[in-house]
Amino acid sequence: MNTDPIFTAVEQLRGVAGDGPATRKVVDALFRHVHNLKATAAANGLNALAAAAHQFENVLHSIRTGAADTFVSEAIPRDVWTSLRPDQKSTLTRSIAEGAKLFLVEASFDVGHFDREFQNLEQTLSKTGEVISRLPAATPGKVNFKILYAQRGEADLPDIADIKIQEISAALTSPANATHDLEAVERAFEKLSEELINLPPTSDEGVLQQVVRAGRAAAVVTGKEVEFEIRGEDLLLDKKYVVPLVHLVRNAVDHGIESSGKIVIEAATRDGETRITVTDDGRGIDPALIDHIFQPGFSTATEISEISGRGVGLDAVKTAIEEAGGSINVRSEVGRGSTFEIKIRVHPC
Repeated sequence: MNTDPIFTAVEQLRGVAGDGPATRKVVDALFRHVHNLKATAAANGLNALAAAAHQFENVLHSIRTGAADTFVSEAIPRDVWTSLRPDQKSTLTRSIAEGAKLFLVEASFDVGHFDREFQNLEQTLSKTGEVISRLPAATPGKVNFKILYAQRGEADLPDIADIKIQEISAALTSPANATHDLEAVERAFEKLSEELINLPPTSDEGVLQQVVRAGRAAAVVTGKEVEFEIRGEDLLLDKKYVVPLVHLVRNAVDHGIESSGKIVIEAATRDGETRITVTDDGRGIDPALIDHIFQPGFSTATEISEISGRGVGLDAVKTAIEEAGGSINVRSEVGRGSTFEIKIRVHPC
């Protein structure tokens, strides 16, 4: 179950906030990713995750279709207006609220190669504005298009032979909020992430990929900006190492990283051993405490988080790894971070 596109889209959404066309493009992509996750979760009986995805989908749907009825213009041909979907009407409204000028573009192409010429037209229009809708119609030997086009700024209209471009007088019946509710997206994303933290592995997901997914979800829940990097490969790691690795990564997010930082997960085979390291560049551990962190019930955290507590449960991690024939040790430097290393003896075939 690949959730990376959702995390990536949310990060992109934060970066383009304030840019209406770019925001709408990312919201559309995010909506598709969340919809696919909802369907996959429901098909696999992950009802809590499916419910969280459904709530997220509803938030995005509201953003995509909001303010759709505040726009009015008698200059838009009726066939064009009635063909608009709710999300296209919303895009039209928000574009006008953002100060864009509205145009009706009419073009006609020979049926034999209209697809290439239409694609070229869209690319030309998109350089200075936003294509809101396309309404095709066929006549003998021709494919005709009516295109609603919102132009940003003071850019010159594209000069294209045999293309008619007419400005449309537009007005809003009430003020439209051109800024998407990023806070609502963040809240829905956090609820989704809470369900992703302990999601069981799927057959098509590698060990390290699942570990990173859990770590990224924990970062969202704790409100921290964490970059994750995988070095090496899964090396056909046994699924029994998922739980201890997930705990180490969640631990690093919650009590290693302060407000922002990086976690590197590396797997390699050296000298007949598989070595897996989880390294964070966070606050580190007091050297006097390192020898005690794997003792049952010991914690260096002043508060025990719902995500993890450094020291809480590390005894169980150590036990699980040793029972699987491996060992674990930790290196740390205050103010520079910590590295947990798991060594697993590779048995010859």
